[in-house]
Amino acid sequence: MSLETVDDARRVARLSRAEYQNLLGYLEKLSPAGWTEQSACSEWQVYQVVSHIGSQPEIHLGTLKAGLRGDPPMTDDQRRAIWARFDAMKPEEVLPAFKANNDAFVALVDSLSEDELGKTIPWIFGPAPLASVLAGRLNEQALHAWDVKWVHDKQVKVTAAALPDLLEVNVPARVGRLAQPAQAEALVGKTIQFLYRQPDGAVSVTVAADGAQATPGTADAPDLTVELPGEALVRLIWGRYDVAGGVASGELKLSQPDLADALQKLFPGR
Repeated sequence: MSLETVDDARRVARLSRAEYQNLLGYLEKLSPAGWTEQSACSEWQVYQVVSHIGSQPEIHLGTLKAGLRGDPPMTDDQRRAIWARFDAMKPEEVLPAFKANNDAFVALVDSLSEDELGKTIPWIFGPAPLASVLAGRLNEQALHAWDVKWVHDKQVKVTAAALPDLLEVNVPARVGRLAQPAQAEALVGKTIQFLYRQPDGAVSVTVAADGAQATPGTADAPDLTVELPGEALVRLIWGRYDVAGGVASGELKLSQPDLADALQKLFPGR
């Protein structure tokens, strides 16, 4: 799996469109009361999650137009104004704005030429292939769609079709970046070996007091081995997986079960 080529960009664009359309269909059936229920994000109700992923494509649209078609780069003030506009919306105002912004983003991506699909553009962490930029957005879409659907389905999973690309986005780079050793002192100085399945893979994380370093593959002598589905790994590092529940169900296996709480705290999410 790569996130560099024209074909990669097309694939991720299809997955992103499908993720949007699936969530839109879900939201269109939601009752008025459903919009103000507590989402899986502890600080946001459902309408606030949707507001977030409604403002996001407008900002990404500006990024793509600047990187591909010569528009002026979006300023911090412009981004803050978009967030402020969405933050001020009432629950019943969010869905039309969410749909309008996502439709506009999909239309732009659908209009991109082969040359544009293969380009590298400025991005948050430095220049990145368009496929990688689109995959970063897909990651946000999939996780926040999970946040919304979790309200009425505690067994919901992140979209299976998107999972290989989500793993490519997150492993290993974001595994280390998302870890918070200060919240999991019992793991400081230890190496964690994650063995994931469906699809199969491995990543090892060395936890230090000032941060964590993740590398692909297995470790020679890990202090803790964690076995879990790839889908669960993505949710775990983003603070959306119940470690104790996974151990109890047998979905997640720990070589040292007494470190389950520390593992949960290492990845508090954002």
